[in-house]
Amino acid sequence: MRMTAIISEYNPFHNGHLYQAKIARQETGADLIVAIMSGTFMQRGEPAFTDKWSRAQAAVASGEIDLVLELPFYFAVQRADRFARGGVTIAETIGAQTLSFGSECGDIAPFIQAATEDHEATPQYQALVQQGLANGLSSATAASQAFAAMTTTLDLTTPNNTLGYYYARAASSITLHTTKRIGSGYHDLSVGDIMSATAIRAYYMKHQSLIGLPDATADVLQNAVFASFDAYYPFLRHRLLTTSLVDLMQFNGIDASLAPRLIEGARQAATFKAFLAYVKTRRYTRTSLQRALIYLLTSTTTREMEDLAFDQVEYVRPLAFNDRGRAALRDIKTRIPVVSTFSKHPWLIKESQVTAAYAVPLARYSDLEEHRRFAYFSGKASK
Repeated sequence: MRMTAIISEYNPFHNGHLYQAKIARQETGADLIVAIMSGTFMQRGEPAFTDKWSRAQAAVASGEIDLVLELPFYFAVQRADRFARGGVTIAETIGAQTLSFGSECGDIAPFIQAATEDHEATPQYQALVQQGLANGLSSATAASQAFAAMTTTLDLTTPNNTLGYYYARAASSITLHTTKRIGSGYHDLSVGDIMSATAIRAYYMKHQSLIGLPDATADVLQNAVFASFDAYYPFLRHRLLTTSLVDLMQFNGIDASLAPRLIEGARQAATFKAFLAYVKTRRYTRTSLQRALIYLLTSTTTREMEDLAFDQVEYVRPLAFNDRGRAALRDIKTRIPVVSTFSKHPWLIKESQVTAAYAVPLARYSDLEEHRRFAYFSGKASK
């Protein structure tokens, strides 16, 4: 069985994702498409638009995704290089022959060339990054500008190209494939048949209507509960105003400079939008702040993160699958443990805690039973 993997968030699964999966299947000759999908919080530190079980079911309902495996929280809410390495590690461990991703570039050759050039290991690159940081740039901006100063092989100022570059850097045994992103760009809020996930979420928040999704996906999500940071701000504000500076600095992403700024922002700002405007600087970008707040919400410490190995995985967890996906799981089980029921693995305990942090502000108390959840199966029941 030829397997192609897609590292994804599906926040939510939209027409652009459907197009990418179709092209990936056709051009890689895949018998099966497996999505390695973020769970309850996203790479940029945002709460998922809706819960992971519904998003996984919606992806499989599209007919183009055969199996959805969870990208663990520790891999999912990370800067781009760590997010990519964690996802690639899972893809290679389960035996996928190809990793497919969408990109603004649309040509795989520049990604492979840029990864081979290995500019990040050079003293010149490091000096340029340090210069950018000294000028008040965020680490991500400093890195992309340093990269641009050293090569024109690939544009890393666009989000999908950046992830694609780090997929190429992380890949060892897997073949890479890319499809050119069509329709709206990542931050584009325009309305159309192929919209960005950002635009779909923004449209829903304004009009309470889902557009830009495949019909089968929309059917699955029509009764879902949708989230935004506004629901979490009262909980975050309480945490910031009742936690000492010393304790606050134990959480990942919160240093001695940021901690008092967060506390003062919580005192001053009544809304999440006002809070972000108060605390955001060139150094503390929206994305880095959101990640830090998710780490606070989920009680994720710096020490936890320091102990992680992003090139190792001890299990995979299915969230949804069809008949082809079920057949693939039989093969995957020969390579790595497949966790279908809850166990006492530390990462699964963490997932349960993370889900609680996501669900309680939304009053989704049924989600607190995550340890009793089973993957959604859309195929024919066994006799």
